[in-house]
Amino acid sequence: MNDIMSLGLHRIWKEEFINMIELEKEYYLLDLATGSGDLLELIKKKCDCMCIGYDSNIEMIKQAKKKLKKNNVFYINGRAELMPFKRNKFDLVTVSFGLRNFSDIDQSLKEIKRIIKKGGKFYCLEFSEINNRSLRTLFNLYSKIIPFYGKIFLNNKEAYSYLIQSIKEFPNQMLLTKKLLKVGFKNIEVIDILDGVASIHICEL
Repeated sequence: MNDIMSLGLHRIWKEEFINMIELEKEYYLLDLATGSGDLLELIKKKCDCMCIGYDSNIEMIKQAKKKLKKNNVFYINGRAELMPFKRNKFDLVTVSFGLRNFSDIDQSLKEIKRIIKKGGKFYCLEFSEINNRSLRTLFNLYSKIIPFYGKIFLNNKEAYSYLIQSIKEFPNQMLLTKKLLKVGFKNIEVIDILDGVASIHICEL
């Protein structure tokens, strides 16, 4: 889905995303909505820190385990709204193209804040609001075609329709920044990609 939505560009965006993350070997990192482990694979290439891939879909975790067989990588099946970790556990928490799919974004952000150490950081890469009106119109037209891709390739138009809707309903750059501030994050930095097709939020405690 990310390949179709971004015309394959999400792979480049993820590499740039990882380049922005300050990693140390002694860090504990949690990757939320880890999916098939794309982000963890890039993280481990950059630094051999302790990583946990966390996802609500056990089948996706199975795929991640097949892809990434390295030391210091563990997987947990669970929901972001209630995580089984102690307070101040992680130096870094990452999520890429997953936050919009959490059933309760506000509660998930509270949980993320709870488990991050003082001085730790949260990195989020997600589809966002396009700033340029012409580009936004073009993307809206393109998004109407995507559910039909789902019908053709996976015989699942409904799921792809949901994903398009999830992008439309997801908080834009400013609203997500406000949510992060409300939870207690500070020093929030927002980097737009392709004029807002996607954006990166970086914040700390």
